[in-house]
Amino acid sequence: MSVHSFAALMIGMAVFCSVSVFAKPYLPDNQDAALLTVPELTVKSATLEDIRALIDTAQRPSGSVDGFSLADALIQPHLTATPSPEALYLWARIQQHQHDFKGAELTLMRLLAQQPDHAGARLLLASVQTIQGKFGQARQSCLQLISQSSALVAAACALDNNFQQAKSGESRVQSYRELQSVAARYPSQSQEESVWLMQILAGMALALNRPEEALDHLSLPVDSQRPISYLSLWADAQLAQDNPQAVLKTLADIASRTGATDDNLLLKLALAEQMTGTFQHWQVRCLNRITLREQRQDTTHASLLASYYLLLGDRPDKALFWAKINWQQNRLLSDRQLLLDAEQAFNPQS
Repeated sequence: MSVHSFAALMIGMAVFCSVSVFAKPYLPDNQDAALLTVPELTVKSATLEDIRALIDTAQRPSGSVDGFSLADALIQPHLTATPSPEALYLWARIQQHQHDFKGAELTLMRLLAQQPDHAGARLLLASVQTIQGKFGQARQSCLQLISQSSALVAAACALDNNFQQAKSGESRVQSYRELQSVAARYPSQSQEESVWLMQILAGMALALNRPEEALDHLSLPVDSQRPISYLSLWADAQLAQDNPQAVLKTLADIASRTGATDDNLLLKLALAEQMTGTFQHWQVRCLNRITLREQRQDTTHASLLASYYLLLGDRPDKALFWAKINWQQNRLLSDRQLLLDAEQAFNPQS
């Protein structure tokens, strides 16, 4: 999931335990979820507030089931006739998670036709446009935020857009420094906004090979209440500083508390385990997850598959295959670098 969108954090899962049936079959997104007790949700009585809370919970490792699959089922009755802006916004978030970026873009355009000043929708639109490589359109979406949100949000949106499309390291450094300056001048107005900004700055620092600075940006406690994207960035920074034990200790503890392990966090644990040369518990679990994804030809996880075969699986041919598929869907700087690394591993002489 992209770090460009931020939302109200976590109401909890308790409201979703009423008894009924799904609007369509529930298919767990990972093998861990299949082993858990799946709450039966009331399709007709699930409110938009319920669905929003479910989506927000699903973005944390403390979410015990695939909340986005459940939310997909629950949102459908709210999309009939004339959907409300809130229903369209939640639907777009689900589409974004499912990597249906074109669908999310169309949904957001429909929403903004109804409510042009919906800042959350405008920010999410900039995100899905950037992911698709529509940098000019994304920049326009960011600029429209100037009158709809805080100066910090509008600037962060525009500067991250600049960073993603920059052709040189110097240009990326400039965008990074400018965002640091803006963040110093305009403090975040909420914790949600602060977490969102931390992740943008940490992502920039990692792309610039500055893992120590990335960790400085990620200043909140690393626990199960943080978004998965936040934990993933923290783990990348720790591994880049040759500190796999921190990753193993912290993420393993989170996994044991939540009962399921997100794909990206599982890959970080496997990488950390490989670096320490210790027992291959996480590496075996990661291989099982990768095998499941590949058997399903799960193109929405193409980045995960490419990263695994590049970093752990020692299969540069498969890494390149999945990196090319990922590049067809995702055009961020990290996706470009993944493709370049896979090409280099497949053909070192090039």
